[in-house]
Amino acid sequence: MDGTNNVQLALVRMMAIRGGERFQVITYSEDDGGVDDKLDYASVKEAARAARDYVQGKDGLTYDGALVYDKKQRSVARLFGSFPEYARPVCAQAGQEAQEEQDR
Repeated sequence: MDGTNNVQLALVRMMAIRGGERFQVITYSEDDGGVDDKLDYASVKEAARAARDYVQGKDGLTYDGALVYDKKQRSVARLFGSFPEYARPVCAQAGQEAQEEQDR
């Protein structure tokens, strides 16, 4: 194998380990140490449901905020609750607005 094939194989393995899905849920809790990466999802709808559940405390813990990060577009796709600007992914801070939704 040449170097290019080794790099491609390593990238495929990393994506398999990481999940390789496009939308990542990231939570924020002032009391629990700040930002925490959660699972990746194939669709924005699935990720938004999970992010909303984190803010509403459906898994037992309630987070101050959660967002859905689109890894392909490098932007915040959805934002729930309170998620300070300084804690958001760096590439999402360059003037991009997230679609904010109220807790229901």
